[in-house]
Amino acid sequence: TDLTKCNFNEMHAYFIQKSEERKAMTKEEKLKIKEKNEEIQKEYGFCTIDGHKEKIGNFKIEPPGLFRGRGEHPKMGKLKKRVLPEDVLINCSKDSDIPKPPAGHKWKEVRHDSNVTWLASWTENIQGQVKYVMLNPSSKLKGEKDWQKYETARKLAQSIDKIRAEYRDDWKSKEMRIRQRAVALYFIDRLALRAGNEKDEDQADTVGCCSLRVEHIKLHEQKDGREY
Repeated sequence: TDLTKCNFNEMHAYFIQKSEERKAMTKEEKLKIKEKNEEIQKEYGFCTIDGHKEKIGNFKIEPPGLFRGRGEHPKMGKLKKRVLPEDVLINCSKDSDIPKPPAGHKWKEVRHDSNVTWLASWTENIQGQVKYVMLNPSSKLKGEKDWQKYETARKLAQSIDKIRAEYRDDWKSKEMRIRQRAVALYFIDRLALRAGNEKDEDQADTVGCCSLRVEHIKLHEQKDGREY
């Protein structure tokens, strides 16, 4: 997508105008907007799970706009369409008050799946990815999952010195496969890289440890006053 061929002057002027209007607001006007947002939060920002009131993370669906993506994404500039109620799946218990769709619309589906933690979902039109309305990170379920991850990290901390010694020894292995694995472990350990996976041509060319290419790495005999 060549965005240099697009004229965004009107859009830019519109957002500048809106920004100036917000800056010129009185204290009373700002308070009124804050109170309105709090009312919306009260109505849509909470749910009840196992008898506990839990905060919802992202209860607002992103409006239409231009897709940006990460890095030089091949689909950058494509139009994200408006998500309608007919695109949205609602997930709640059978005995709950099912949220009503806007007048003149209906939900794509209402299901009662207790094996998942998402509350609503839809498929965005650019990459065909499923998006979810999830619980807030402060919720009990999210907290339990985070606790499990931290416990795994705590166990890893007890073995990390042994793992580091082993992958350093493996650098000298006669088998290339073992040497490659050792270097991959080193990258993950020292650079906090994700594992990474192969990407299709229409996806962003972001890489992880297992999808690094030669052009991504530069070796230095000397850097920051140190020899390597």
